[in-house]
Formats: sequence, C-alpha cells, structure tokens
Amino acid sequence: MSRKKIQDDDISINIPDGADFKNLLKLFQKLVDETVAQKRDERLGLYIKDADEIDYDKFFAEVQRLFGTDVKPQDVKTFYRKISNNPDGRTEWCEIFGYYILEGDALAAQLDEENMVFLVSKKQRIAKAGVKRRDVIKCIVKVPQLDFLVTASQKGMLSIFSSQMRILTSTSIPDTSWITGCDYLSQLKRVVAVTERTIIIWDYKTPGTAMDNCFIIKPMEHCLICVCAVQRPAELLVKDDILLGDDAGYVNMYTMTSDDFGLKQTKSKKKQIIVIDSRKFKSIRRKLHEDWVVKVKFFPALNCFGSCSLDSVHSLVLDDLRRLEDNTPVREFSVPRGVNAFTYCGKANIVVTGGDDKILRLWHPNINTKPVGKLMGHLFSITEIVTNEKDQHIISLSTAKIFRVWDIQTLSLMQVFHDSQAGPRETQIFTMVFDNNHGTLITGSAVIDIYPLTRVIQDTKQVPQTHERSINVLIYNKVFRQILTICSESIVKVWELETGQQIYQIEDAHGPNVELTCAAIDKNGFHLATGACDGTVKTWDFGSGQQLKVLPLTRESTFNEHWLMQMVYLKASGSRHVILVLEYSGTIKIVQGNEGEAYLCITWELPEAVSLALQGNPLMSLKLSPNAKKSNGFFPDVQLLLDKVPVKKSKDELPLKIEVKCFDLLRVEGYNLLATASANGAIIMWDFESATARHIFKAANTVQEDGEELLGINGLLFLYRSAASERKLSETSTESFDPLSDVNPTQEVESSFAVMKKVCPLTFVQQPKTLVRMLCMITFRFAKNSDKTAKREVFISIKATWERKECYYNQLCFLLEAKFTGSPTLENKTRGSPLLQPPNQETEHQSRPILASGHEDGFIYLWTITGDLLREILPFTKHPPIPLTALCTGVSSKTLFAANKEGHVIRWHIGSFLEDPQDTNKHIKQLICWRAHSAKIVSLFYEEEKCLVVTAGSDSSVRLWHATDGHYFGYFGQRRLFELLESTDIILPCDVNEIPFSIRDDSKYMDKKQKFEYPLVLDREKWKTLTRSSLSSKKPGPFEVDQDFKFFKALASPMINKYPLESFKSGNKDTGVVFGSIPIYRVTTPPKIKPIPTKDQEDSVDSLRRRSRTISHSPSRIIAAKAAKAAKTLQAPPF
Repeated sequence: MSRKKIQDDDISINIPDGADFKNLLKLFQKLVDETVAQKRDERLGLYIKDADEIDYDKFFAEVQRLFGTDVKPQDVKTFYRKISNNPDGRTEWCEIFGYYILEGDALAAQLDEENMVFLVSKKQRIAKAGVKRRDVIKCIVKVPQLDFLVTASQKGMLSIFSSQMRILTSTSIPDTSWITGCDYLSQLKRVVAVTERTIIIWDYKTPGTAMDNCFIIKPMEHCLICVCAVQRPAELLVKDDILLGDDAGYVNMYTMTSDDFGLKQTKSKKKQIIVIDSRKFKSIRRKLHEDWVVKVKFFPALNCFGSCSLDSVHSLVLDDLRRLEDNTPVREFSVPRGVNAFTYCGKANIVVTGGDDKILRLWHPNINTKPVGKLMGHLFSITEIVTNEKDQHIISLSTAKIFRVWDIQTLSLMQVFHDSQAGPRETQIFTMVFDNNHGTLITGSAVIDIYPLTRVIQDTKQVPQTHERSINVLIYNKVFRQILTICSESIVKVWELETGQQIYQIEDAHGPNVELTCAAIDKNGFHLATGACDGTVKTWDFGSGQQLKVLPLTRESTFNEHWLMQMVYLKASGSRHVILVLEYSGTIKIVQGNEGEAYLCITWELPEAVSLALQGNPLMSLKLSPNAKKSNGFFPDVQLLLDKVPVKKSKDELPLKIEVKCFDLLRVEGYNLLATASANGAIIMWDFESATARHIFKAANTVQEDGEELLGINGLLFLYRSAASERKLSETSTESFDPLSDVNPTQEVESSFAVMKKVCPLTFVQQPKTLVRMLCMITFRFAKNSDKTAKREVFISIKATWERKECYYNQLCFLLEAKFTGSPTLENKTRGSPLLQPPNQETEHQSRPILASGHEDGFIYLWTITGDLLREILPFTKHPPIPLTALCTGVSSKTLFAANKEGHVIRWHIGSFLEDPQDTNKHIKQLICWRAHSAKIVSLFYEEEKCLVVTAGSDSSVRLWHATDGHYFGYFGQRRLFELLESTDIILPCDVNEIPFSIRDDSKYMDKKQKFEYPLVLDREKWKTLTRSSLSSKKPGPFEVDQDFKFFKALASPMINKYPLESFKSGNKDTGVVFGSIPIYRVTTPPKIKPIPTKDQEDSVDSLRRRSRTISHSPSRIIAAKAAKAAKTLQAPPF
C-alpha cells in the first residue's frame, strides 16, 4: 500500500522522459551506494574524513542537480537519515519524492519511533592509574554501595579510587605471579584478588604495607583465571563466598569468615605476608567446561551463578550454587566458538553473550535452546559486555577497541565510537565497567579512561515535525496556557502547552492558496486575529475556532503591497475589535470593527517619518487631533510638524529601505509609546504623551549599499518593570477587590457620597487611612460603569495622596463623581490637579522603559526612550556573530531571550540592569546558550511561571525547552505526552548535537568587576610647583635629562588623601579593552658616605680625574693613541 505526502496544487513537477529518467535513477543509485559505504565505514570507525565526504548538504545538492528543485528538502532529509541510521536497510528511489512502499502504518510507526542513545563527550584519562612501569589494569570492580572503584594491575598493584577518581589507598603485592582478577567482599570489607596459584585477601582499612594488611591463600591445584564474590544478605556470622574459575574448566567456591583472618601476631622483626593453607577453608568444586573458565559471575536477582568458556558445547552455564555440590545436570548454553563475555540485564530479564563469532546473543535465563535475539555488527571478537540498567542498553567492546551501544527493546544499534587516542603501549583494553550512578563508562588498559556517556533522546528516523511546511506564526495564549502555530500552508493548529496535545486545527483559514503571515490574541484570551499575504484580516473565537468578522480585500493591489507582517490586538470585546497591523509596504494601520458592522474596516494610519528624519528632522513634534473616521480609543490622528521643511523628492531619490520592518507597543501608566524599526537600521520612537517622534540611530548601524544585509533590525522589544511598591499594590488590589462585581446598586453609591460629604474633612486629614479605605471600597466595589483604566487611575491617585499625608477632600469627591457619572469635562478639570500628579519620590523609584533592538550584525542595543544608547550586547555562541531573529522576555522582565538564524537561544539576566540602567556597575549577564534548531528560529516566547521556552523554526517544528538549563522536553506533534520534570540527563533533538553551555561568573566571556589600588597618585599641588612657562625653560644638558621628569616628581603616596584612592573598572580582556594599568616606580639611590682619603689615594684620585678629563675631551681613543705614538717618535734622539 502506497501513501503519498501532500503536494502543493500550484506546483507542477516537470517529469523527464523514460530514457533520461532511468539514467538519472542510475546516477542517484550510485550516489546512495557511495553514501551507504561511507556510513558503514563511519560505524566501524575506519572512515577518514577527506574532501570527498558526502554530508547532507552535498547529498541534497546532488539530488537537486539530478531531479531539479521540485524535490522537497523534508523528503530528502528523511531519506538521508534513513540510510545514515541503517545503512543495511532497504530503500526505494520513490521515497525521494514522498512515496513510501510499506504496508499498513509501518512507516508511521517507524517515523515516530524514539530511541535513547548515547552522546559521547570528551573522555577523561587517568594517567596515574596506580600501576607500575610497563604495567596494565587487569580488572576494575565498581562497588555501588560505597561508590568507589577497586582496580588490580597485572604486576600486583591493588588500588581503591573515590568517585572523583582520586586514589584513596593502594598496596603492592610482592608476588612474581600476575594478577588475573579481583572483587570486593561486602561482608568482610576486604578486597580479594587471584593470581595464577594464590588467593590474596587485602584489608584496605588497615594502614601499612602489604606485610601488614594482606593474607595469601595457597596452594591451588590449577591456575586461577577469574574470581567473583557471592553477594548475599548479611548474616550473624560474617562470611563471604567466592567463586573461582581455573584453566581446567572447574568452578570452585570457597567460604571465608572473619575468624580466618585474625590479628597478625609475630615475634620476628622481619615482617612478611602471612600464608594460610587453602585446605583450612571450606571449598567445593565441579568441572563444568572442557576449556578455560574465562569469566565467572553471580547474579543476585536470579540467585544464580554464571560461568563462560571457549568451549563450543558448554559455552555458558547458568544455574544455582547448589549445582556445584551435586552432580545433577546444569543449564547450559551452546554458542559456536565459545563465549568470551556475558552479562545480565535485570530490568529486561535478558542474558547477553558475546565471543569470537562476533555476534551478540540475547537469551532468556530459563530458555537455553534458542536465543531471543541477535545483534550483529562487530567485525572483530567481542571481549567485554556491560549493561545500562536504567535505559536497558548494551555496550559491547571488540578487540579493535570499537564500542557499540545497542537498545535491548528494539534490538537496534544506536551508537558507535572508537578509542582513537590510544598510545603504542595501549594495544588492548582488558576490562570495562559501567557506572550506573554517574552514567560513565570506565575502561582499563595501561591507563584508566572514563567516557561520560550522556543520555540523549533522539528521533532517529525523522526530524521533529509539527507542520508539513515551515512555521510562519507562533503565539501564546497566557489565559488558557495554549499555543497557536500557523504554517505556510495556512493550517492553524492549537496545542496544550503542558502536554503537547493538539486541540483543533483550521485549514485554509483565509481561503485556498492564501498564506497566513501573522496572528494575535487579545489579552483576555477569547479572541484571535489572523492576517494574510493579500492584506485580509479575520477575527475568530479562540475557544471554538469560529470566524467572527473579516476585513475584505477591497481592491487589486500590487505584489506583496498589503502583505501583513505583524499585528497586535489592542481591544477585543463582543462589540468592538481594534487591531494594529503592519503591512509589507511599511504602513502601520488600525483595523477596527464595531457593534452592528458586518465587516472590519481601516480607521487609522501612521504617517511615514523615516525619510523626513533623515533629511534633518531628528525630533519632530506631533499634532494630535480627534479621529476623523472612527474613534479607536488608543491613538489620535497624527500630523508631523517639521522644523526643517524637506526637499520634495521622487521615490527613486528617497533613502533606501525606509519601510517599517517591525514595531513594538507599550501602553502603561504614564507611557504611550510606539517604536518602529526600518530596514535601514533607523528607529522612530512615537511618544503620544509628549506628542513627539524621535529618530534613534547609531552611526555604525546606518545601512550602506554594500552592507545592508549586516545592519538591519529584525526585532524590537520594550523592557519595562514598574516599581516594586506599585506592583505589590496592584497585586493586592486585584486580590482584595473585585472590579467586575455585579453587585453595584446606584443607591449605595449615592448614599456613600452623602456620608462622605457629611463627615468633616479635617477627620480625613488626621486619619488618611480611613479616607483611603473608604475611597477604595467605593472605587472597586461600586464602580460598575467605569473601565479598568479609570479605576486604576483613581487608585494610583489615592495612593499618592496617602503617601504625601495630604487630603484633597473636594477633589477626590469630584473625581469619583465624575468617573461614575461619566462627566465629559473630567479630563479638562483634573488635568492640572495635584491629586493626579504623582509625588517626586514615587517617580524616582519607578522604572523607565528601555527599548531593545536585535540587529543583523548579531548585536542587541538597549536604548532609552529619548534615544540614548545604554548597552551593546554581543551574544556568545562559540560562533562568529549571527543575525538575530527574535526577542522575548517574561512578565517581570528579569530575563531576556534572543534567537538567531543558526537556531541558537541565548538567555540573559537583566533584572539588576533595569533597576538603574544609568549605573555602569549594573551588568547584563549571559547565563546560558543552547542550539534549539538546526535552521533559523522564526519566533519564541517565554512562560515565566512554568519556566518554559517554546521555539518555532523554519524546519517545520515547534519545540519545548526548560528555560534554565536548556533541557529538551519534546516537540508539538509527537505521540508521547510531555513530561515537565527536571532531569539530570541532557536531552536533545536528533538534528542537534551541541550540548547547552552556561557561562559562569568567573568566565572570561563575562564582564568582570576589577578593583585596582594604585600605590602612587599624581599630586596636583606638586605638579603646579614644578610646572613653568615654556619661555623661561631651557633645554636640559646631557646629564640633566633624567633629573627633569616632572611627572615622577609629582607622584605621591595615596595616604596624603583622607581616604585611600580606589578605582573600579570593568572590561573584557578578549575584546582588547584596557582594563588595568601598571604603576611606575622611581627608586632613588641612597647617598654613600665618602671616607677620608689618604695622600696616596688623593694622588690616585687626581690622576684618575686628569685621565678621565683627557678622555672626555679627546675625539676618540684610537686617534689619541696614534697622536701619542707620533709625538714619541718625533721626540726620540737620533742615533
């Protein structure tokens, strides 16, 4: 049965003729064969990367070259992952085009299958592993109840390591025989080790050398190969049983008690290890194999022991310990070429064997006739097998030092990794254990290697997929805790946030072949608005998905002229809908629908201001007038008043890319702001309270013709947090009073006013709390006809009056009467009232809005509403700067999130910065960064209460993350429900291999607060006394230059000041900022005491002075010597 994926109706696929298509299929099959051969070599660890490596990008480009651009990337990606995860699986060429030849729902089950795999991080190597020279680790035992490791080297070194891999204690056994195995005796609290002919008991708690804390048991009849301790419940008599395997095929069991190892008492001064006769111990044995017993183990869950051998008939014996005493038949498992290693998984109740035949066999413990499963893939003999009980995984090791991770439930290979860092002496790995407590794989050779294996959830067959096409819209309904996603096929889906279940979906919301581009939800969560590429707007009932009203397409428009890019729901009620929309042309409009009107209509438009601002009008005044068409209740009609009249230019002469690309809105108490960003990097801040429009820009961000892709703005976000007292008051008022109460009789309101007027105003002046309490009751309990904005205004005014300890009785009464009676003159009468003006102290503590802009160059700029640049933030992602695509924050604005085109999510803490943005000591700390998608992130939002982040990417998936640590919960559209539980395991989607990384406070990538104490400072008074006019100064002589350093003479100790001088500077060392300085010292040489010279010394000193004076005045020594020689020759007498 074939199944075909949904194809676009408007896309026609050009199919070549038969002969050409067959040739293309042959080339495609050749490409697949080369890719499969490469994947096989990668799994075996034999592949070496070169220029001919076929990755997904190269594979996709080659497929498009063969079959054209009609091949869908999602189908090619699914096909590539199929051959990557299972190179031996069957593939068909039709799968490239979205057709699958499978029966029933096998494909759906395969695509939705999720496996737990291991992600191998950088291993830790313990070079000092407690071994001697040219020695190797022969055995490693994990003691889970004490959380330490016991290791035994071949040349007799026994060591105990802590969980941090630090040696706690060790001893060296002076024995010429090699150690072949070791184990821990849980009852006797001792370590047992075996050599070829002896048993060694080490009391590791007793200090001293092996002479003080070791016992040797001998002789042994055969050569001992392996040892295992039998774990049994504690008894009154402390004893332990040990199992021994030898080279004759016998399995021996020795019983040891605490009485067998008493205190060492010897009169000899020469210490030696006590030797105990093996015949003193109770022992039993039975021959179970015809060859060497390679390994012996005891499984408490089965209450059975197991032993393996290279014997092909008696390969594995698994039975009760009582079988060693009698001669009854034992349960044997036969494997060709024998068994080298075996293990037991208690959670899956499976015994796993492996040997020289390179096949892992899974057995039921009670069925020895036929294995329940086989795992093939090793090309060399299997030497070690361990299990991960938690996740039911098998980890096998071959002689080629290749590790393979298998899933027991699906019998599939999940991970292959190779020990490629081994040295020349590390030719073999002798032992391997898995630490379930820490999730690490520990191997022993000449060194100890620790592999931190991180558990990762990966969809091994397909990339997480929420829609069939790329995501256009992601919005969150805070009231219902639901999210809404829209893809480019105009399919609207609504999901539960906490479970991931789909509630409903709407197909072709704006008609066939009309792409939805934006959406918005009102603050009450009951209404939804959607916008399309043709400029149409529709409103919906969010709960039922029923259409309410529509803005029809009135006229034919040019291509993408009315394409809606962004919208905000300003007001939604049963009678009125007000929506702010942004068109592709850069026009911002208000779409409005009133009661009784069948359609929505455009009632307001924001004028274009970027071109005017760029022509010499950075600050423009606004003329605000009542709406001419319909009153929208939010923005009046706007007209720009320019100081400098711009020159009229044609469209071709205007600045490039002045169209508005994005906007953000802030309407809170005292602020009515609208920020718009253009494609050329310009920001216009519309302040409707002060009636101004301000141009905000950074000189380096102006777009040039050759760099416009690097300097644009992709997102704007207002960061605002009100004062703590006001926020607390708002929460208290919301909880204490019910502003929507229906019990509001008008008579009670009027009677309350009558009571207030009868009371003397002086009473309220003396007791302001009484007045405030009564006014609050009237405001919130009886104000049925007033809206929330009016009630909040009254409450803030009352609070301000209370804090100032003043009472304006008549003004308060008038204010309440006007609010409740709907007086039209309220605005004019109360405009200058001191009651409505908050006190200065309150204004100082109230935070001011900050505007954040995300740019194409990867930076985030933080601005004040007046246009001052406060901070420049460059996210650290271990990659070059990546263009940002989205910004978001929580309700409290303590955390800022950003997303970029490479799929990264970055989180900052901005709480302390918003407290006082002007304080340079308030830093913005980057906390964590993780890779959420392999492609561009379209949108994201942050649920602060649940600490969740939802991201939507262009890869058609919407994913859920933990905001603190980047933990991956899953994607919307998967079959399993979300489990919103914190986990220590790192979980990633299949297309992401980067582990989230956090930046510590002491990291070099963080801005650090440096404190420097300078021992010398410049004394201004000394500097003035040393400074002289340039006219009176003369050029110093050769020997006076070093004495003319005025700066050093003006340096003095900071103790001259009343307080020690301190300097606080912040800088980033990696970005080249000078963050410190080195003080310069000038040390004067102390004067030396000259002794009184004698007469001979005076003569010698005078001669030295004369000589030095002669040398200093002579041109050079060579010339002086020649002149002296010539003079001597002339003065010589003739013969």
